[in-house]
Amino acid sequence: MNKRKRFDWLLGAVLALGLALAAGCGRQEEPKEPTVALELSQMQNVCELATLECYYHNTAKFDSQKRVLFWNTSKRLWIEYSGVVKVGVDIGGLDMEVDGNVVTITLPEAKVMSCNVDEKSLTPESFYTETTGLGSGEITAEDQSEAFQAAQDGMLETAQGDALLLRQARERAQLLIENYVKNVGEAIGVAYQIQWKTDASPSQ
Repeated sequence: MNKRKRFDWLLGAVLALGLALAAGCGRQEEPKEPTVALELSQMQNVCELATLECYYHNTAKFDSQKRVLFWNTSKRLWIEYSGVVKVGVDIGGLDMEVDGNVVTITLPEAKVMSCNVDEKSLTPESFYTETTGLGSGEITAEDQSEAFQAAQDGMLETAQGDALLLRQARERAQLLIENYVKNVGEAIGVAYQIQWKTDASPSQ
């Protein structure tokens, strides 16, 4: 008799467990709301990819004149050089705010990121020297360094004054960021609307 009761108790426990498992399997999880997947770090990477490289070819000049005793003397040095200027958006000034499906992006104006004379472009044929007058002396390494610095400064000044180049660099960064935001939106089913700011004024 005790065995019979024990069997009935075990059977009831098994049936109860089976019903509980069946109820659990039939319950579906609530669908999760899509989360915002836009990341500022990814936008910064996009801006770095948008950096433009421009190649310049120019001539720099060093001119030194002085009077030695009764003569006017001069030393002149010309350097023909090539250089690379990188223009882009400073990622430190990039920012993003998301409000629903509206993404407000602060994108600074483009600027010259780096400017370097290509030393490989400097060969013996790149230098032309001229001295006049007794006591003018030879062109020194210091004279060459001064001419080289003039080349660097001239290239930087030219790039900073190139409004078209700066505008193209910013527009390139803006286009790549737009594509990034669009692709993320399509992936999570959100049609993002982008507003742009350079400082405090939003624009479509």
